[in-house]
Amino acid sequence: MLTGPKSFFKARQRVPDVKDRMLSHGSSDVGDKGTLGLRLLPGEHILQKAVLVRKKLLCREGGGWLAGTLFCTPFRVAFVPQDDLKRDEDTDPILLEDHDVALACVEKVVAVGPSRMKVMTPTSTLKFVPEELLLYCRDFQVHGFLFDRLTPEAQAMEITCAIAKVYQPLQPGALLTFLNAAFGSVEMRQRLSNRPRDATMCWFDIASDWETELERTGATGWRVSSINHRFEMAASLPRLNVVPQKVLDTQLKNTFAHFNEGRIPRWCWHHPSGSDLLRMASFKNNIYCERDNVRNLEALVFGSGQQCVVVELAEEMPTLADLQQGHARLRALCLADESAAVTVPDEKWLSSLESTRWLDHVRCCLRKATEAVCLLNDGLQTLILQEAEDRDMNCVVSSLVQVMCDPYCRTLAGFQGLVQKEWVVAGHRFLSRANYHRDREKEEAPVFLLFLDCVWQLWAQFPSRFQLTPEYLLAVHDSAHLPLFSSFLSNCELERRRRSKFLQLLPQCYTPVNGLGKGLPLTAWHALPDPPLPPVWDWALQYSSARRSRFTQPMTRPDPPPPLVNGSLNTVKTTEEAPASVFLFSRGTFTSPSNLLPWREGGGTGLSKRSLRRDPPSESPLAPDWLLKAWTLAENPGSGTLIPQLLAPCVGLWKDCYFRGVLQVQVRCYKYRCGATSTGAVLQVQAFRHPEATSSHPVDQLAREVQQLMEELALASAVGARGLGQVGLEPSSTRMPTAALPSMPPYTTWTSL
Repeated sequence: MLTGPKSFFKARQRVPDVKDRMLSHGSSDVGDKGTLGLRLLPGEHILQKAVLVRKKLLCREGGGWLAGTLFCTPFRVAFVPQDDLKRDEDTDPILLEDHDVALACVEKVVAVGPSRMKVMTPTSTLKFVPEELLLYCRDFQVHGFLFDRLTPEAQAMEITCAIAKVYQPLQPGALLTFLNAAFGSVEMRQRLSNRPRDATMCWFDIASDWETELERTGATGWRVSSINHRFEMAASLPRLNVVPQKVLDTQLKNTFAHFNEGRIPRWCWHHPSGSDLLRMASFKNNIYCERDNVRNLEALVFGSGQQCVVVELAEEMPTLADLQQGHARLRALCLADESAAVTVPDEKWLSSLESTRWLDHVRCCLRKATEAVCLLNDGLQTLILQEAEDRDMNCVVSSLVQVMCDPYCRTLAGFQGLVQKEWVVAGHRFLSRANYHRDREKEEAPVFLLFLDCVWQLWAQFPSRFQLTPEYLLAVHDSAHLPLFSSFLSNCELERRRRSKFLQLLPQCYTPVNGLGKGLPLTAWHALPDPPLPPVWDWALQYSSARRSRFTQPMTRPDPPPPLVNGSLNTVKTTEEAPASVFLFSRGTFTSPSNLLPWREGGGTGLSKRSLRRDPPSESPLAPDWLLKAWTLAENPGSGTLIPQLLAPCVGLWKDCYFRGVLQVQVRCYKYRCGATSTGAVLQVQAFRHPEATSSHPVDQLAREVQQLMEELALASAVGARGLGQVGLEPSSTRMPTAALPSMPPYTTWTSL
């Protein structure tokens, strides 16, 4: 029997340290919901866990390593830092914490041992104890987790195999399993159904939102039509569309058959100069037009004015295959895939980047949007963006035009409303372009990601004109890769409403109008009892309040231009000009093909957009004057319009997005480089074992030195320019010539170039 007071005996007890507590928790039941501070979603459970794990932090997160515990659930790979073991359990859990990775976002799992590495699959077996775990994600991130020497070997092997088995590369049926793991519980469904929508933005699913937009932009002569409220006219169009006031719904009904997928010309935005921006699909072939239909079609095309310019996007914009190929090459280049035997040497990296053509695609979109902005500024009555199906590049160009011209679209609420209007309800094929089911390889293309890259280019050149920050653009980019939100998991509003069970009162079949449609049968995937999906704009479900506070910044607001009535800037046109004239703008030239509007020539027989290119066009004599007057917009800094520089040094790589995973790989390659071939290609290297060295990378030091030298050069040039101005000389450009740029590795500050 022990003698002495109890207090004396307690004082001799050893207080367990953090590692002891974590190891003791590591031997407990993995199903314990209170394990080491992990807050589980309703219905979520722990499959495996590993203690004493270190996570590699990105540069923007401060760099270094973070110690904690790694968990695997059917929904995510969660990492809880040891400093966050005591957390407030009263707050509602968000879907993903700051250090979590959704399983649906994981593209590849790599286990790294002392002398080998292995790409894990759901059927793989692991015959060595991993020292490191790498998760390659679809959003260009690479998450690295290092197992400590004290981490039980069984835990390291079990959690690696568990992640490889449950992440399941996306395939038909896997998406529904993932969604049910996140939202399948009754409690989670109830929480989502009770969450209010953001009242500060327009969702464009009710008539009042469209009327608010018409009033905000000062557009007149337009109305909100609900003729497609049952999706009978066009299945891919929204229920509500803005059309000219003079076209009644009874007249509008007969015009849908003349356009691909019934996507008629629709109002998007009104320019302060009096111009209106519209978008439409290509005309159908061999559609007979009666006289009444011709009048209605003319009213749709010309809107409220007598002048119309059609901007054809098919000839100059990249195709879906071009985008997919360029994005795949960019991903392979930026991530420096460790499963490959050879990586790109530093001296050839810039030429490899150019060969991806991704920046060429970005530059092409910005150039076409700039042309549209200049034409709108000229006071043209109607500018129509035309695409074969009106669901891809029309979304990109119309959105960029509004971001460049409208300061409201550069705010948080305005940008989210813009994406709702021009992408979500307009019918962009988010689900097909993401190809989550891996059954539509030919339709997969990063169209929306291309738009986000273009917006970042504008931000990089005009940062003070945006309330949005790069942190926010990264959040939207990453959310587009995360199949959790209704905004990005449907191809049109009809599919989205089917999933939300809003069509229960509508009949399953209907009578087609003018031969349009063959019924709208519910597919097997849509017929399943899917869980409710939240919109992507509910950022509190994804990010903490600290992360959300970095989404916005102060912005400068230029003086608004004086309001102008429609057509008041129409000073270039001559009185001899014929009424209701229409022109085609393509490759920087105005033409007036005789069959641009099919119902005007050939007795109503339409021609495809490809045949339009083969007809010899007739040049418009007014085209040079229009173009010269339009481009003077770039010389008017007080207009509030953003006209980007499109030269090669001005369009940089979005390094905060595409290089987030490159340092994870390149630091490893630098420290354990085992040699190079005669051609300079770096051979396959081993992973590091433990993070003893925390010094900065020499390449980072070189990047900072180059950045400092460029800032000093710009300052000296500015001082010299002021001196030249005092003596009456014209200062030269202070931009560094392309030939003078140093050859730099891929993880430097390209935006400064």
